[in-house]
Amino acid sequence: MGKTSIRLMRSNDLEPLGAIQPEGWKDIRAMFAYYLTYPACTSIVAEQDGRIVGSANGTYWGATGWVGPIIVDQRVRGQGIGTLLTEAVMEQLHKQGCSTLLLIATELGQPVYEKLGFAVQGRYCFMKGGSELLQTVREGPVRPLSPSDLPAIERLDREASGEDRSSLLRKLQASGGLVVTDGNDGAVRGYFLRSPWGLGPIVADSPEAGFTLLQRAMAMEGHKSAAFHEDNTAAAEYLLQAGFTINTYASRMVLGEPVAWKPQNIFARISGSFG
Repeated sequence: MGKTSIRLMRSNDLEPLGAIQPEGWKDIRAMFAYYLTYPACTSIVAEQDGRIVGSANGTYWGATGWVGPIIVDQRVRGQGIGTLLTEAVMEQLHKQGCSTLLLIATELGQPVYEKLGFAVQGRYCFMKGGSELLQTVREGPVRPLSPSDLPAIERLDREASGEDRSSLLRKLQASGGLVVTDGNDGAVRGYFLRSPWGLGPIVADSPEAGFTLLQRAMAMEGHKSAAFHEDNTAAAEYLLQAGFTINTYASRMVLGEPVAWKPQNIFARISGSFG
């Protein structure tokens, strides 16, 4: 067993990450390539004898920060490398001023995070399937997102997430998306943003607006899956009626002051790294 060292990730580390690709995950090289282009992210690697045996990322959003993903080569698990990576990300986020840390835990990782002081704050529900979504009565018109909508979607997102994710929303909006607007005054009631990881975030201030965006976004992207917090019971009931099934759950965990958020307004999360 060689000594494990932790350092910042470099662009030439991306290709070697393929050797620690977890089974069933999308290509982690593309994932970390995106993190390296986003200034709010700090990505690190663990090395033994010059070989990358783990990788991790932390995302800084002011008072809050997200930990993850934490990936360890299955050939060297059980050596505490996951803990070293997690602690390094936590230290970086605390130095940047984060008072609350959040993450989404796999079953394998949850015991590690609990030992580091993280507590469960409910679960994310992962749903798949359904040949057709239910037809909904649309709440006002749906139209393509425009840059002028950014202040409105940032406000909706801050109210729903309890966090300032505006820098990521601005980055994602360059790829396009949709908004639902009020039929009377044209106010933005919900948004969907395209993302490189699958179905992008869907946030809305009413179930009807959220259902409309789920329907339209899935049709547009060709996705038949969504993940959201279990407290959004309206989204779960809607998708169950449309023929979807619950595939799995994953714990949302927090260290520090819990975030005051409205999970019932989030109909699709951004990703496992960003909530």
